[in-house]
Parts: sequence; C-alpha cells; structure tokens
Amino acid sequence: MKSKTGVDCGEILIHHDFTSIPVPRVLLVKTARRIYVLEKVPVSRKTHVIFCSDRAIRRLNSTFLGKDRATDVLSFNYDDADLLGEIYVSLERASVQARHYQVSCDNEILRLFIHGMFHLLGFDHEKPGERRKMEAKESQYLCIP
Repeated sequence: MKSKTGVDCGEILIHHDFTSIPVPRVLLVKTARRIYVLEKVPVSRKTHVIFCSDRAIRRLNSTFLGKDRATDVLSFNYDDADLLGEIYVSLERASVQARHYQVSCDNEILRLFIHGMFHLLGFDHEKPGERRKMEAKESQYLCIP
C-alpha cells in the first residue's frame, strides 16, 4: 500500500527518500519476513526502514550519537508494543561500499538492512565475541538468489 511516507510491506514500512539509487524492495520484504519468523519477532511490532542520503544520516549521527560524519546504517530501538524501531541506511554509503567490497549494490543494501535489524533485536559488535555472534546471525539471512 502506497502512502505519502512510504510503502507498507507488512512487517516493514519502507521509506525511499534518496530515489537516485534503487532498493531491492522484494528482497528486503522477503528477508524481513524470514527474520521475523525465525527470530520470533511479533508481527505486530513494525520496523520502519528509511533509505536516505549521506547528508541525512550524517545529521542523525551527529544529533543522536555526537559523531559528525556519515555512516552506513543507524538503528533506533523503541520500547513500544507496535514499533520495533527505525533503521536508516545511507544509499550513498551502500553504493561506495558495494564497489569497495566488489558486491552488488542490492547485496550491500540487504547486508546493511540485516545489520540494522539485529541491532534492533539487541545484538551489538563492540566486543570481539559480540561481533562474532552478530556476524553469524547476519550471515544466516544474507543469501541473494
């Protein structure tokens, strides 16, 4: 269902604010559904995914984390029965990183989305052990047909 703010795809609401780089909507929705089912996330808890520019994510990073630089993904977890949280993905960073890692832009966008989801689910990567756990979980869902 289309609205002024985005496209509601069941578990996730996709906002595509930086339209010069396309996003793999079908793949994102399919992956979100797998994560919701296998990680036992109640479907009543929606996730907003906002695809934006470096400028927009830099502003958020500066405002909320005190880091005045662009980043690839930010997640904001909400203690709300209806909203799991928000994931912001910089499509400009995704494009640069895709070239750097020699993967498709769709692959990098999907990787960043999955990374953001696991932050919303309480995973972190500050310590080496935590990083390994998070990366193992992420790799379960990063399969591009």
